[in-house]
Amino acid sequence: MKALVARAYGPPQTLRIEDMPIPEPGPGQIQVKVSAASLNPADLMMTSGDIREAFDTRFPYVPGSDFAGTVTRLGTGVVAFAEGDEVFGFGVPPSYAERFGLPAVTSGGLAEYATFQANGPFVAHRPAGLAPETAAALASTGMTAAAAIQDGDFQPGETVLVIGATGGVGSIVVQLLAKEREAEVVATALPEYAGYARTLGATHTIDYLTTDVVTATRRLHPDGVDAIVNLVLDGDRLAEAVKALRPGGRVISTTFSSLGSGDVTVKIVDGPPSLRADTFPTLAARVLDGTLVDMISRRYQFDQAAQALADLAAAPNTRGKWVISMT
Repeated sequence: MKALVARAYGPPQTLRIEDMPIPEPGPGQIQVKVSAASLNPADLMMTSGDIREAFDTRFPYVPGSDFAGTVTRLGTGVVAFAEGDEVFGFGVPPSYAERFGLPAVTSGGLAEYATFQANGPFVAHRPAGLAPETAAALASTGMTAAAAIQDGDFQPGETVLVIGATGGVGSIVVQLLAKEREAEVVATALPEYAGYARTLGATHTIDYLTTDVVTATRRLHPDGVDAIVNLVLDGDRLAEAVKALRPGGRVISTTFSSLGSGDVTVKIVDGPPSLRADTFPTLAARVLDGTLVDMISRRYQFDQAAQALADLAAAPNTRGKWVISMT
């Protein structure tokens, strides 16, 4: 098979499409002929060496965690899927899986064939009408967004500041907040992405490069917002943003930060460990019923995969998700 391969730590330009053995599914795994995969910053981190002290990348390494494709072989003990099933989901490199105790191991989704853990909530059937590229864009972003919504316990009419609203996770968070939880969303967004944020359901947008976010939020809500969903900031920058909260407000964050305030409830989103069996099917249903709009902003063919990662590394900001089509 063909796969995008890293042979050593380095920039994305060093990755090459090479011939590799087709991976065989182990117990509880499925082999998938990949139709589409989406890109994540973790793909760059694992191949650049920036996080090698935390996660050891084992070479040759095939990046890619989020996928959609067709089941081609079953490992022992797999009963939820059959050969020919259309599926989507995610997996992580072995070093990441071992560090966090996750069974969702993959051989790497940026390849013609890959293996994924079938037993558990990490792979779901792809319903008819849901395009492979759209399904591949849902996985890791969707599970993180769903966990943030669940942890936030948002109520109709609440005001929520979403920091990082137009990225992959933020795109889903804003839509679920506005359309399902009936919250008023204040979104941080660059001017060129403001229209997109409003399409997602944001009532107000704040240009975080030219405007003080706390001041702008307080102009809209002098008493402060009920909650902040933080997908970007950490440390002092998050501590400053918390000033936009009302007394007793709450922060739901994907970054680990100590805010040092007894008046603020802080919940750290743990993503994959909180994944429920119904998360992926529910996200797929929300796309089909129109609750979630297509958030793909760039599409590449498989022979452009290394260039796609190079573009992602060079992009100061991205909107929605970037996907690779394997066909």
